[in-house]
Amino acid sequence: MIAILIAVAIAIYFTGGYRGTDRSASISKTRVMFDTIVRISIEGRNGQDFEPAFHEVWTELSKWESELDIYAEESILSVVNRSETSVILTDRTSKALKLGFEAILWSGGNFDIRIGGLALLWDFAGDGNVPSEREISEAIDLMHHPIRIQNDTLIKSGLSPRIDLGGLAKGMAADAIYAILDTIPGIERFIIDLGGNIRAKSSDSSSFAIGIQDPRSPNEIAAKFKLDSGFSCATAGDYQRYFVEDGVRYHHILDPATGRPARRCSAVTVIASNGATADILSTALFVMGPDNGMRFLSSRRDIEAVFFDSTGSIIVGNLDSEGR
Repeated sequence: MIAILIAVAIAIYFTGGYRGTDRSASISKTRVMFDTIVRISIEGRNGQDFEPAFHEVWTELSKWESELDIYAEESILSVVNRSETSVILTDRTSKALKLGFEAILWSGGNFDIRIGGLALLWDFAGDGNVPSEREISEAIDLMHHPIRIQNDTLIKSGLSPRIDLGGLAKGMAADAIYAILDTIPGIERFIIDLGGNIRAKSSDSSSFAIGIQDPRSPNEIAAKFKLDSGFSCATAGDYQRYFVEDGVRYHHILDPATGRPARRCSAVTVIASNGATADILSTALFVMGPDNGMRFLSSRRDIEAVFFDSTGSIIVGNLDSEGR
């Protein structure tokens, strides 16, 4: 997984020392959360106790996971999806849903949080299943049943779309952790890695070296680039969750228009000013593909991205990256 490769590269970078003096100390900790590997790396004054910072980070991440995990029956999102009537939302869930509904519009429908019913049909969290055309058509129809947010309430009645916030939850959580670490005195730099959703900052504004995994060769790096301090990057790839049936590879990034896995590229890496935007756009641009994606990027000068084919070669992009 890309998350593992990036985490390894970051750990080596920290081990090499930040300022080349004995004034700095660094520590990295990992946990399995959000169904992926989470790594938090902090560097600061030598002798500083980082444990309170890590405690605050893990507590905050646990809150995001407990509210937005679609596969946990007790999560707030699961309660929302089971309800046949309107639901009063928590602050985090409300913010995530509002951002998700907004993203449907500005992504041209290429990112859609109402896709949960389709994802359930394909059973990517289990053994995998290729649904029938009828099942796909019915699930797409259900996506467009009325559902909206008014203040802190999700308005719904009867049959309604199954919401899946997996395409933005890690990005939003990374932004929340960024806000915490950015206010703690003595921390000189930090890297937040939530399964390949990265956000990092350095007190001297130095950049971070990031490697992108080859879509088909887990031990190979397809490209490298520099991530500016304060910015975020995210990668969507067809190798992160998939199954093979009758020799055909079916991955988890579904095109909301067809209800099937998007096939226009094998991976997309995005750089944005925050984690939520990078997370959302990595999925949206993957669905758009290189041609439509580059047209979209021409109107978003604040976003950088690069598209890869199944061989790990760069197809196109506006990100200043170094391919192999």
